[in-house]
Amino acid sequence: MARKIYLLTFPTRASKINGTRAHWGLFIPTSTPQDSEKGKLIQVVGTPFTGFGLEFRRNYDLTILIEKYQLHLLGEMEDRHVEDVIGDGRPGIDITPHDDVEKEAKRLDPPGVSKEPLNPAVTRCCQEWTRDLVDRLIVRKILPKEASLVLDEAKALEIGA
Repeated sequence: MARKIYLLTFPTRASKINGTRAHWGLFIPTSTPQDSEKGKLIQVVGTPFTGFGLEFRRNYDLTILIEKYQLHLLGEMEDRHVEDVIGDGRPGIDITPHDDVEKEAKRLDPPGVSKEPLNPAVTRCCQEWTRDLVDRLIVRKILPKEASLVLDEAKALEIGA
């Protein structure tokens, strides 16, 4: 069975401080059709001032989000590359990889403290890290190469191009 993987963007997190950059992460819905708005979120969180850390948000529920978000379909992958880690069913956060996608995420260093935290032109953040992860997934043939075009389109929407 094929599994969908999405770029999840939070445009409301954009501000003048971070160069009007939205927050990016990868969302993978659970394999249960009735729970298509629940799944896992793979992201790095932090700031250019403090650095970023990787987190896997389990049982992430899009239906309870208050802030605006957008889902961009990156593509489909084989079921063998992703594992649903339901646990007790409650939302949780950890950094332990359980499948191929999470293992690739764990291999990427999260962005560190920026030497120029107020300069978005040189600062690495969640967007660059997410792009690096998608590139790794493409190279390993987990995602189709067209996934990188979806990232470009999401970036263009953000800057109004």
